[in-house]
Amino acid sequence: MELPLADATLRSGTASEFDRHVQSLEARSRRILSCTPRDSFAWLVAFGLEVERGVSVHAFDLLAASYETSPNEAWVGLRRIIVATPLALAAPEHIRRMILDEFQNLVRHRFVEIPARVYFNAPVDIRALLESRIEQLNPSSKKLFSEELGKLRS
Repeated sequence: MELPLADATLRSGTASEFDRHVQSLEARSRRILSCTPRDSFAWLVAFGLEVERGVSVHAFDLLAASYETSPNEAWVGLRRIIVATPLALAAPEHIRRMILDEFQNLVRHRFVEIPARVYFNAPVDIRALLESRIEQLNPSSKKLFSEELGKLRS
């Protein structure tokens, strides 16, 4: 519930209110992780909050923890690629592979809408990384992805 509130305050330009929501999210994610350290979504939230301050090795450690705690949960993976893909070039190589593997696996398993949006909105250098993974997919997955991309272009 706090994430949409923080987003809304950011859009409205209320910086102090946004900061309050971010601090609340940081405290909650720390509490959650202290009780349930296998909560991959909490690790992802912690990563997202950390990269708001700047990209760092510590931030990518948080993302790695999210991958380690749920490498195959689509609902988390879809959110992870939204947050992580734009930072793929800054990620350590092993984390970059995780980001690209997840993108590819989501498309392979027919979760194409969000990966197509991520690809559509990605800068050229990130698109090149994603294209290399799309090319490795079977023809039906490529077709489904292409169709979804076509919807975005129209």
